[in-house]
Amino acid sequence: MFEQNGQITFFNQEANNNVPKIILLSLREEYYLQILNGTKEYEFRTRFLREPCTAFIYISKTKKSVVAKIDFGMPIIGNAVEISTLADKSEPGSYENMMKYLYRNIGFAIPINNVTPLKKEISLDMIKNNFPEFAPPQSYYILDKKPELLIFFESYVEEKSGSVKK
Repeated sequence: MFEQNGQITFFNQEANNNVPKIILLSLREEYYLQILNGTKEYEFRTRFLREPCTAFIYISKTKKSVVAKIDFGMPIIGNAVEISTLADKSEPGSYENMMKYLYRNIGFAIPINNVTPLKKEISLDMIKNNFPEFAPPQSYYILDKKPELLIFFESYVEEKSGSVKK
């Protein structure tokens, strides 16, 4: 038993706070390939979690498949100038495009810590055969709330030997 906020509980909720969220993140294939070959150090987003997380990567238009699992570090959150400057240091020549992308004046630079390609890509058809209600994310959604889908994706993860550390 644990005591939290003066209440006794059987669940150690504090221990769960240290477990990173797991998300399904939609990504274009060109950016995934840059991550895989090590030329992309950060994923840039206009909205994202404010904590480190693990993401299954869904390649939208070209593959329509889940292809990898990526461990992301603590996001750097800043205004358009700050994030665009960081983007330009990481990807020279990207400042102007990043400024246009961050039109709401806030951005997230999410460090890419580790990439693990799946042992076999999971096609949209395979997912829908097992989970007929599945809809690919526009941006991302949290898989912790869909445990059966998370277990399904986890079954395709290669052991650590297949991962690429950053």
